[in-house]
Amino acid sequence: MSSSTPQSLFVRFSTDDDAFVATLDAPSINQREAEIIGSSIEEAMVDLAGYKWFVVDMAEVTFMSSMGIGMLIDARSRAVGRKMKLVLANVTKDLEQLLKMVKLDKVFVICSSEKQLRKALKR
Repeated sequence: MSSSTPQSLFVRFSTDDDAFVATLDAPSINQREAEIIGSSIEEAMVDLAGYKWFVVDMAEVTFMSSMGIGMLIDARSRAVGRKMKLVLANVTKDLEQLLKMVKLDKVFVICSSEKQLRKALKR
C-alpha cells in the first residue's frame, strides 16, 4: 500500500493480494462517523486500480444507523465504478439481521466468519 493512502479516525486501509481492505474502527456508526468514513473511502479510491475486491471489515462495529447503511451503499457504488466487488467481512449477527431486515443481503456479500470470507474471495 502506498504511503499516500489516507487514514482517518474511524477507518484504516490495507491491501491483501487482490483485495483493498477498509477496517472500520468505530463500534457505532452514526452520522458523524459515516461522513468521515465515507469521505475517507472516497479519497482512498480516487486513484485505486488493480483490485478485484473491496472488503469492508466490520469486526468492531456493533451498531449502524441509516447514515451508516447509506455510507455502505455509496461505498458499493464506488467499488462497482472501479469494477470491484464489495464484501462485508466479520459482520456481527445483530448487524447481519439488520441488513437482512432491510433486504441489503441481496445487495452485499455478507461474511460473518473467515471461512465465509475466503469462500467469497475465492481463496
